[in-house]
Amino acid sequence: MKRKEYSAQEEKALTVVKYCKKCKRKTLFDTSGLFRVNAHRKKLDVWLIYKCNKCKTTWNLTILKRVTPESIPPELLHGFHENDIELAERYASDAALIKRNGAELFKGIT
Repeated sequence: MKRKEYSAQEEKALTVVKYCKKCKRKTLFDTSGLFRVNAHRKKLDVWLIYKCNKCKTTWNLTILKRVTPESIPPELLHGFHENDIELAERYASDAALIKRNGAELFKGIT
């Protein structure tokens, strides 16, 4: 009988390359797993916070901009407020969202 071995790897959120204002060059940023929800009058903005690997400067990845609280499903809004890790990983793995925010996907080994 042949023996087969399998290994499971945890899916890691994508590392991004972005210009860091403090380092004054492009560096790697990793997600902090935290959201920032900001109210502006009757509208909300939601960001996923990233940190520079070198200097820990933060960068906010825009998820939602100027939307009404009623337009967000309650369970999704709750996930933003509670910093739901699975929700953060889902947004951190969204390549199209990352590109729309002006960052590049890191294609090397982390």
